[in-house]
Amino acid sequence: MGRGGGGSFGTTDRPIRTQLVGALLLGLVLVVTGLYLWRRPPRGDLGSAAAESSSSSASAPDEAGVRAVVADAAPPLITVSEVRMVGCHDRGPKVTPPEVCDHLPPIEQALSHAVEQSLPCVPSTDAGGTIEYLADVSFSRHKLRIILPRSGRSVQDRKVVTSCATAVRDAMHSVTLDGLDHQHARYQLAITATYRGRS
Repeated sequence: MGRGGGGSFGTTDRPIRTQLVGALLLGLVLVVTGLYLWRRPPRGDLGSAAAESSSSSASAPDEAGVRAVVADAAPPLITVSEVRMVGCHDRGPKVTPPEVCDHLPPIEQALSHAVEQSLPCVPSTDAGGTIEYLADVSFSRHKLRIILPRSGRSVQDRKVVTSCATAVRDAMHSVTLDGLDHQHARYQLAITATYRGRS
């Protein structure tokens, strides 16, 4: 009877050991898993960090671009209109409409450039305004004159007008009419400069 009791005790002891070993292994697995999850950075943080770094790097050029646009958005101190043909003439009573006159590209380009370079003729204290420059080109007299019609300007200061006229005339002085293709004896070309003023 004593042997039977000892045998039953030994057999009941094995399941308890198995349960203890299983519980211990399960505990170890849980601890290791917890440590792994605790040490690993969350995916959301990585994504947000990457997004922040990319947005910060992307925002820098954007801000620089905005600054460049704002700087470029300031209106220029001088704007020049397109050169327009006022008229072309030959000897006699015949009148040629401006729209059928041929063009003089070298004269037009030189006039536009000369007017663009005339900005210093307007003092920094001046409020600005408009000045029309008329190029009177005579192939029969072989002469090019620059006229500033009173009706084509809003700048009233005589010193400014004289200074601007001198600047453009000096710039056009080197323009030659030799070898320039033309169909008429005389042309009149006009261009308008708008000075913004720097006051």
